Amino acid sequence: GGGGGGGGHMRTRRAALLPLTLLLPAAVVTAAALVAAAPAPADSQESMTSWTADVQLINAFLVFFLQIGFVSLETGYSRAKNVKNILLKNIVNVLLCTLCWWSVGYAIATGNSAHGFMGGTAQGSLFFVQDIVMGNKSWLFTFTFALATTSVVSGCLAERTNLMTYPLVAILMTMWIHPVVAFWVWHPDSWLYGVSQCKFLDFAGGTVVHVIGGTAGLVGAWLCGPRLGRFEEGRAKAMPGHNVSQVAIGTIFMWFGWFGFNCGSVYSTPSGMEHTLIGSGQTADRIALCMCLSGAGGGLTCLLVTSVLAGTFDVCLMCNGILAGLVAATSTCGLVPPWAALVAGVVAGAGYLGMSRSMLYFQIDDPLDSASIHLGAGALGTLLNGFFAKPEYVEMFQGQPTACGGVAFTTERGGLQIGMQLLGMVVCLAWSATFSLALLLPLKLTGRLRVDQTTELAGIDNVEHGGPAYPEFSIVCSPDGQEA
Repeated sequence: GGGGGGGGHMRTRRAALLPLTLLLPAAVVTAAALVAAAPAPADSQESMTSWTADVQLINAFLVFFLQIGFVSLETGYSRAKNVKNILLKNIVNVLLCTLCWWSVGYAIATGNSAHGFMGGTAQGSLFFVQDIVMGNKSWLFTFTFALATTSVVSGCLAERTNLMTYPLVAILMTMWIHPVVAFWVWHPDSWLYGVSQCKFLDFAGGTVVHVIGGTAGLVGAWLCGPRLGRFEEGRAKAMPGHNVSQVAIGTIFMWFGWFGFNCGSVYSTPSGMEHTLIGSGQTADRIALCMCLSGAGGGLTCLLVTSVLAGTFDVCLMCNGILAGLVAATSTCGLVPPWAALVAGVVAGAGYLGMSRSMLYFQIDDPLDSASIHLGAGALGTLLNGFFAKPEYVEMFQGQPTACGGVAFTTERGGLQIGMQLLGMVVCLAWSATFSLALLLPLKLTGRLRVDQTTELAGIDNVEHGGPAYPEFSIVCSPDGQEA
């Protein structure tokens, strides 16, 4: 009787907390709407920069909210015996990325050019930042991009890597791999920015965040090898996660945070042309529309294709398709018209399914399909700018008149634009792959990349984190390593 009463009180407390949980995102959205709706201050550059900074900060808060989605997705896709490990490494990721971006990463990504290769020279104050000199590159906004890039890698390495592996990845990604690529793609004095009159187009990080993170994750998943029991006699064996509801909720949380990613990038263009975008709610609204269309196209494509092939409606694959569409939109949403955004989402959803099946064919185990979602859809979105980028949107993004854009709108330089998209994507991908391999291969050769077999079978939580995340349940492993 007493136990039942305690359970009733617990349920009552949880029910009381539910409205507060729902009010948090609502409050953030309301604040963002109020700021966006407010009239721009007087026509001075100083006041405009201040107004832009306020909008960027609110969008940075939204991007940071992506971390809730990342944690929810990864724990949902993982088995119950590894939940504490997933939670720990994702929170440690935030801690380490904060220190690394403050001390080094921000300066490399946004500082004065050092021969077009990286930032930092002549702006030593950007290292170990003390005073923020607000231009169009907020410390917090750029930090959330670096944090998201590192979080992408986590899913690929889930459930079998040594506890120290991921912190090392986070440090390298935040201090070197991501900031250098961010400088190449978005700094007006970088070597890539000066290659051609037609610039490499990546509106909000399809390559800088998703391709880079997905590439590092793919390298890690390949070197780690599959989880025990994932492949038997050359065939993939299902290893479903323990909580599908967390997968679905995490997807919606990520969609919510993604609005900060893409709409916030309106106020952080490479050219710094805030005056062409300030108060342009119509531009931000178009970007949000394109993003939603891409997500819808990707999700519906995966749902319908898998229902035809498998005869069932798979909610997890639908959620992955939504994420693939949103990843593609990260490159394209500010540069293409709405109909092209829908096409990009459909292509990204189909591309995700194709890459996911290819990974299984080559027996590369990616528990969350992170590489297929982020690398696959990110690469496709980047390339689709060469086909569907509208010249007038490109001009707004670059801040100078050009005849560049996708081949669907211009025959004069459409081929050159496709070439630039290929060049930029391949160079950035190779950069990430090279340094990821340089870090992870020595760990593999010295036996420090992966946990031992006993730890993997028992669950990392039980061996390294003091016990299971759900102590009410007892998980017993059979001799072949499968949960019974």
